[in-house]
Amino acid sequence: MRRPALAVLTVLGVCLGTTPAFAEAWYEGPHGRNRVFHLSLSAGLGLGFVASESLFKPALAADSCRWCQPPGIDVSVRDAVLWNDVEDARLFSHLTGYVAAPLFGLGMSALSGLSSPDAGWARLIDDTIPIFETIAISQAVTQMVKWSFARRRPFVHFENPPPDQDDNLSFWSGHSALAFGVTTSAGLLARWRGSNTEPLIWGVGLTLATATGYLRIAGDKHYFTDVVTGATVGVIAGLTIPRLMRRHSNIAIVPAGRGIALTGAF
Repeated sequence: MRRPALAVLTVLGVCLGTTPAFAEAWYEGPHGRNRVFHLSLSAGLGLGFVASESLFKPALAADSCRWCQPPGIDVSVRDAVLWNDVEDARLFSHLTGYVAAPLFGLGMSALSGLSSPDAGWARLIDDTIPIFETIAISQAVTQMVKWSFARRRPFVHFENPPPDQDDNLSFWSGHSALAFGVTTSAGLLARWRGSNTEPLIWGVGLTLATATGYLRIAGDKHYFTDVVTGATVGVIAGLTIPRLMRRHSNIAIVPAGRGIALTGAF
């Protein structure tokens, strides 16, 4: 009688021991902590960028240009694409660069995550926070570069309007960096997931991003070199920053002195 009883207890023990535990919440475990960190980083940088526009910009934006004269290529491209009604071009650039491109990239990525078999908060965060982080980091860097270079905007150079704190923030184009960054990060995430939305993201996203760059020149807010540099920065950010959240990435943000640093092996 002892042997059958022992066998039953053994089977029960194996069954109970192999019963799957409750799934972790999106913020639990090492991957959850990684999500919380990147979510906090994106939110903090985003709020810092918004605050800088209203609090720091008046003090840090240069009153006079440090980079004043445009090279010949910038003048030639400006003359070729400048619209008669620059206000229309500026409005359309806001709609494509700050509305359509980010909403499309984030929307397609979120839709892919929500329609997947493992849909949930964890998947939604994994598919959208890298894009938000790309926006936050690239725009923060863009802001600092604008203040440092203090390049005179084309409409200021050629039209000499009344002074404004935005006059010397031409280099590089933040609209272009954002639109290309969103598209590149969303496309990269779709490729990692093997999503069939990847061709659509690249096709529509790059069209919106390219249109944004063109409209910034047509609206006389940026030179050609501003747009090309901003687009390059956006692509680099979109290819690099999403790797920070990958579970087996060799790129990471680590503490460094009184701040943080980006480390990795390439």
